[in-house]
Amino acid sequence: MKKFISIIALMMVLVLAACSNSGGSTEESAEESEGSASETSEETSAESSEASGGMVSYTTDGGEEIEIPEDPQRVVVMATSYFGNVMQLDANVVGAHARVTESDVLEPYTEDIELVEEGNIEQVMNLDPDLIIAFNSDENLDKLKAIAPTVPIDYAKWNYLDIHRELGKITNTEEKAEEWIAGWEAELEEDKAAVEEAIGPDATASVIEQYAKDIYVYGTNWGRGTEILYQGLGVDVPEAIQNDVVETGWKAISAEEIEKYSGDYMFVGTGDSGADNAYRDTAVWENLEAVQNDRVVEFDSPTFYYNDPYSLEYQKDIIMEALTK
Repeated sequence: MKKFISIIALMMVLVLAACSNSGGSTEESAEESEGSASETSEETSAESSEASGGMVSYTTDGGEEIEIPEDPQRVVVMATSYFGNVMQLDANVVGAHARVTESDVLEPYTEDIELVEEGNIEQVMNLDPDLIIAFNSDENLDKLKAIAPTVPIDYAKWNYLDIHRELGKITNTEEKAEEWIAGWEAELEEDKAAVEEAIGPDATASVIEQYAKDIYVYGTNWGRGTEILYQGLGVDVPEAIQNDVVETGWKAISAEEIEKYSGDYMFVGTGDSGADNAYRDTAVWENLEAVQNDRVVEFDSPTFYYNDPYSLEYQKDIIMEALTK
């Protein structure tokens, strides 16, 4: 009997030992599994971070410090003026404001891009952008910021070449931006000499257009070919424009004031559908030296509105032909 009891006791000890070992093995297995999962998650996160690039600090022209992707992969351009810039820089644009299609020059570049209607935040969100470029005046700016890092740009603060450089910095394509600028400036040097030979060193030019009932005259850095005329080709700015318009970029004027802001050449936009351009039927207009000397150059407003590389190259051909014919 004692021998039988001893055998039973020994068997119980072995069973308890086995259970203990089994529990330990299970705990060790769970710990190993948890550690393995953690390592896998970290590796996946690292791979994802490496694929999309990290985040970098960027200071907006308004002085706000934000975080943007170091190498953005899905860009939405809601600031219409900069669509052509970002496209020329070969950034991966997945969406853009629908208004850019009004330009015959830019419309072909929207073929594989979703066009976003004004204020359609849901449409922007569905594009899953990692970077949004917008005007600082966009009324939906806070909503855009909630979707992805958003760079707000103040159009009035930038020279047209400086903003191209800055967009190169924002999209990690600075080298390409500098390459285009260098080529553009080299072209303008040759064109400037040709223009001066054709019209002389003191000829002036004005740029005006009508939207709805308002007539606008533009300064030296407000699209409509102004950057080419004044900055690139060195055509002189009429004194009244220099004094009243250059600082603010544009000025609304009356039909009676056109003579005050007129130049030897008048570059005139077609305006929008609401423009009746009735000022061209007035005696003031008919008596302008530019009109009497056949120096009025009409341009398509939606196409000349922009000052991106594609638009500038198109505009320059028209301006050069008008000034050197």
